Amino acid sequence: MTTQQFFKGLFMALVTVIVAAFSQQPIDYLLLAVTAVSTILTYSGKNLIAVLHSDSPVGAISWINLASGLLIALGTGILQSVGMYLIDGVILWSIAWKVVLSSAFTYLGATFFAPEHNVTRVRGFVSPRK
Repeated sequence: MTTQQFFKGLFMALVTVIVAAFSQQPIDYLLLAVTAVSTILTYSGKNLIAVLHSDSPVGAISWINLASGLLIALGTGILQSVGMYLIDGVILWSIAWKVVLSSAFTYLGATFFAPEHNVTRVRGFVSPRK
């Protein structure tokens, strides 16, 4: 995982949790945790697919980026809906759609403004040199 991927995923998780928090009153903290986990799992799974790595320059969106955004939106929506159903016994579609849209637009926005895919690793995930 590169530094760029780590911060993009962290930003996506924060935005989706904030959107879910402001979508309901009172705030359901268990649902916020499910939202964060579903976003992180979906984004991590997308990054395991080598074909879907972003290769577009700054200020451009490629078809790979659009496919990745769609995959993230679908995955986050499915996991979020399953989590809501397990917690509350019902799917609140207004919250689910807001989380889906916020994860997709956050991914595409972060990809649009991010530099080209790099190979710099996050220090915490690099094995020590011998």
